[in-house]
Amino acid sequence: MNHIHVRIHRWVVWWIYVGLVGGVVALVNILGRHLTRTEEQTFIILGILHWFLGGFVCWALEGVQVEPPPHLAEQQPPTRTTSGMEWHPASDFLLPGRGKRLLPPKW
Repeated sequence: MNHIHVRIHRWVVWWIYVGLVGGVVALVNILGRHLTRTEEQTFIILGILHWFLGGFVCWALEGVQVEPPPHLAEQQPPTRTTSGMEWHPASDFLLPGRGKRLLPPKW
C-alpha cells in the first residue's frame, strides 16, 4: 500500500479560508439582497479571480507539494574494522533516558 505525503504551506490554507468566507459572504449578498446585475457579476468575477490567482500563485511558489513517502533506512549489519574486531558507536552502550552506562568505566 503506497502512501503519499502532501506538504501545504500555511499561507495556502489561509488563502483557502479567505476564499471560503468571501464566497459565503458573496452568496448571502447575491441571494439575500436585491443587487443589480452589475453588482452580482462583480462579486462573481472577484471570486473567480481570487481562486484563479490563488491557484496560479500556489503553482508558481510550489505552495502545495505532493511527494512519495520517505523510505526508512534498513538496518545495516555492524561493520568490521581492518583488525577484524567488531565496532560499535559509544551510544550503543548508553541506556536511553538518563545516560546511564551498561558497562563499568575503564580505570
